[in-house]
Amino acid sequence: MSKPVVIIALLGVIVLTSPAVAASSNQFDLVCKGKEQKRTGVPATAWTERFQIDIDAKRWCRGTCKTLARIGSITADEILISDSRAAIGGPPDTELKLSHTRGTVSEAVMMGWSGSGASLADGTCRLQYFSGFPAQRF
Repeated sequence: MSKPVVIIALLGVIVLTSPAVAASSNQFDLVCKGKEQKRTGVPATAWTERFQIDIDAKRWCRGTCKTLARIGSITADEILISDSRAAIGGPPDTELKLSHTRGTVSEAVMMGWSGSGASLADGTCRLQYFSGFPAQRF
């Protein structure tokens, strides 16, 4: 009698971890690759970054995920994150845009009242399983 219970439990685990279930989740990682402009007048270099996203909690982090931050806005097409490089010691007034429909990423530093910006990074993203956020200490 215990064998069928174990088999049913194992089937439940397989179903819960299938890609179809994970793809519909509002928690996911994005691995983005493209070019990054580190300084004006210097050629862009290859760039790869991992972003951990939780749509429901409106929280995100990047890279080694040491610091969680708030997502600015979420629309049907785009996730917009303000001060996107604050946690990694980057310049202030940066803005990260992740496009749901195009699978692209762009990051720019905003310049002055005109709303213009200088590109920091551009690329494409692949959806990955959610790797999680740091554990809360209290």
